[in-house]
Amino acid sequence: MEAAITEAVDRAGTRVHHRVIGHSVLGRPLRAVTIAAVGHTPSAERPHCVIHAGMHGVEVIGSELALHLLGALTDPVPSPSASALLDVADVTVIPCANPDGRQASMASLVTPLSWRHPRAPAPRRNAGRVDLNRNWPWPDGVSDHWLPIAGSPNPRLPWYRGPRPLSEPESRAVLGVLEDRPAEAMLDLHSSGQILIYPWTSKVEPPPDEAGYWAMIDALRARQTRWTYNAKQSRAWYPIVGSMDDYVYERFGTLLLTVEIGRPAESVRRHPGLVRRSFWLANPRDPAAHLANDGEGCLDALLAGVHYRADVPRPETADR
Repeated sequence: MEAAITEAVDRAGTRVHHRVIGHSVLGRPLRAVTIAAVGHTPSAERPHCVIHAGMHGVEVIGSELALHLLGALTDPVPSPSASALLDVADVTVIPCANPDGRQASMASLVTPLSWRHPRAPAPRRNAGRVDLNRNWPWPDGVSDHWLPIAGSPNPRLPWYRGPRPLSEPESRAVLGVLEDRPAEAMLDLHSSGQILIYPWTSKVEPPPDEAGYWAMIDALRARQTRWTYNAKQSRAWYPIVGSMDDYVYERFGTLLLTVEIGRPAESVRRHPGLVRRSFWLANPRDPAAHLANDGEGCLDALLAGVHYRADVPRPETADR
């Protein structure tokens, strides 16, 4: 992952701004790369988009797609979709928001299996054992939910929200990127489910900008060639209290679309022996097929979000 980021940055030269935005619980760097159009440099005067991935360490395919998009955006001759997006906005890519979880997940692939530990774990949470997508402040008027998967105060559960909102350095680092430069549109890359979801995750009512989300969804699905994803408001799937999606949408007016890449347990269905390693419940054996299926559509979705925000300004209450 580090090598792929370095290669992309070196290839693009002065039209990228590469920086470390913070460090993980275990001290690994959290990297962000902002890309401008060919012949330009990033500028705070232009619209801004963000591609964020790797929040859950086991969902490695999300980071692989982010690196694929980083490569497309930094190519000396960008694809038509990448070029069209860069013509109207700078794009920041955060390839992995949970490098500790990613490293532990990759290490699980070579962890010896025994009768004492019949399944090699693949960590979802960060090194502080916090689910980073339950670690954000709650929107106004939202109360806790009884479902543990919505976010739990119990540190033993996979959905532990942490001792307080934004307690984790990874969450604060991502927030810093948006505070420095709010985004018109943003993608959050996860796995799996072959589904596109949008706020609210914690409210039943649709968001005021639902039409903007559907413009992004339609643009993404129009480019999918092998698998076309279902789409719904996140709360219709299951509630999440403390999600990044809701907080970023409420505070900044950012159209944040979550992309759940791949079919559930696809690798295990095709290769049943892989069930012994939980990593394969979340990641496909053939990532290239999924990058080809989703890559150009993701860029088109961001472009649709920028166009929508140009016509429908952020709410007056949003930070700009």
